[in-house]
Amino acid sequence: MDWTRNRLATTSLAALAALSLLAGCGGSDDGGEGAVEDTTAPAADDGDTSTTASSDEAEGGEAGSGDAVTIKGFEFKPAELSTPAGTEVTWTNDDSATHTATAKEGPDGFDSGDLESGDTFSFTFEEAGTYDYYCSIHPTMTASVTVE
Repeated sequence: MDWTRNRLATTSLAALAALSLLAGCGGSDDGGEGAVEDTTAPAADDGDTSTTASSDEAEGGEAGSGDAVTIKGFEFKPAELSTPAGTEVTWTNDDSATHTATAKEGPDGFDSGDLESGDTFSFTFEEAGTYDYYCSIHPTMTASVTVE
């Protein structure tokens, strides 16, 4: 009787293993290759590859009213911003990591301090010139603001 029970258990386990293998292989029309389907949505492509924005193009609209820089994907977007003197620029950290916006060069220095996800920092550029800045936590993240 024990021999029959062991044989039945072994046969059942073998059948279960075979079904598991078949279930993992089924449902693909690609010849069995790449059974994993990518369900992530593609990024929107509006065809614009420009990394420069003027105050007229930035959200908020009118020249002198303010410009926006988004921090996302370990990048400042736009990487190059042109704006008239007297404009307030606001950085928003839309990344999951902490970042800074810290001036390297320029007539006026600025440093946001640590910006956690969702935090913002604003600075008004009064003097004309080019302001190169970076993230002091991730120094390869660089960008610039040109004040005219």
